[in-house]
Amino acid sequence: MINKIKTTQIKTAAVFSFIFMLLSLISFFMLQNFQHSVATTLASRTAEVLATTINQARISYSAHTTPLDLHPDITVEALYHGKPLSLPNPTTFAIELGEAVTRSSAGFMLHTYSQYPFKNRENIGGPQDSFQHDALSKLTTSSPTFERIEELNGIQVSRYAEAIFMTKSCVTCHNNHPDSPKKDWRVGDVRGAIDIAIPLNLDEKDLSGTMRYSYVIFISFSIISLSCIFITLKRALSLSQELEHKVKERTTVLNEIAHTDSLTLIANHRSYVEFCDKIIHQQTPFSVIIYDLDYFKKINDKYGHDVGDECLIAVVNAVSSALRKDDDFHARIGGEEFAIILTNTSMLELDVIAKRVLKCVKDINIPQHNDIKITCSMGSTLITKFDGATIKDIIKVADNALYEAKKLGRDRWVHKHYNIN
Repeated sequence: MINKIKTTQIKTAAVFSFIFMLLSLISFFMLQNFQHSVATTLASRTAEVLATTINQARISYSAHTTPLDLHPDITVEALYHGKPLSLPNPTTFAIELGEAVTRSSAGFMLHTYSQYPFKNRENIGGPQDSFQHDALSKLTTSSPTFERIEELNGIQVSRYAEAIFMTKSCVTCHNNHPDSPKKDWRVGDVRGAIDIAIPLNLDEKDLSGTMRYSYVIFISFSIISLSCIFITLKRALSLSQELEHKVKERTTVLNEIAHTDSLTLIANHRSYVEFCDKIIHQQTPFSVIIYDLDYFKKINDKYGHDVGDECLIAVVNAVSSALRKDDDFHARIGGEEFAIILTNTSMLELDVIAKRVLKCVKDINIPQHNDIKITCSMGSTLITKFDGATIKDIIKVADNALYEAKKLGRDRWVHKHYNIN
């Protein structure tokens, strides 16, 4: 009888030992996979936001340097090194920005490249490995991103590529540049890509420490009862939600930066395009006002760009104060060109707001420069019927009204009715 009890006890102990080891092994692999999944997701989202930020930085830089290229003493070019009063062009700016933040030994890389690099960048400006070759072959307007996990310099990383498309100004420059290797570019062609490598950091202290703590808790309580599985899963779920919340917070902050004009702190051109695409589908009456500052280049030439920036900020603050706080959208879409979209508005409301904007701009006083007088020219249109209407046609009507305001002497508002036909 005693031997039978001992045999039963041994069998029971063996069964529980087997279950414990099996559950321990399963939990180990589950936590490892979970850690890898979290690291991969975080790396992918970080790379996506970084690509958007770099693209927006290049666009913002281009908007600021394009006017400078017209200055008789300043040049904007690729080979600017060692040349007084010479600035890098937007492409060179993006390339050197990537080179400055790249840390190859840590597995972090940011590389801008093209299938048709200029002669001075033939060795480093083209695709450097199989991932970059594969990305160029996959990137299109319908699929502008490409990513996968691979090893880089012995480090496991998440590789993310985002297409760079040819714009109208890019086409003009590349097709006419004497050193351009390709002269038949069209708007919308994939000019190249931004390649971002983010190390997965599976041994990162905070994440790994938390995962080891969860694993130890699981094993300890498994000896007492299998119910500790629920405790471990609950802890893992809480950790997942916490990490997801942090990722969302970081993504929200970076997206806000990518959609905000760095000088005036209102919406930028990217945000303006997205808002236009959104509002045209809502089918509610709205107005578009396009305005720019009259003879602003003279202010920059006479007082310098610091004072010019001060004037732009003052204009934005003045115009924003003239708008309805919750319903109206205000964006900087060019150097001194701005757009206002009035939602759920009537012609009477448009008339009141437009005149108020003109007056607020004219009343601006720049401290220490009382002789500066700022005015603006405005064009607008109002749409109430949407049969076949496109946002491109609506904005074109407002632009035409702006050009007419300039021809009539500036410092005025011209409104044109939108006609679908």
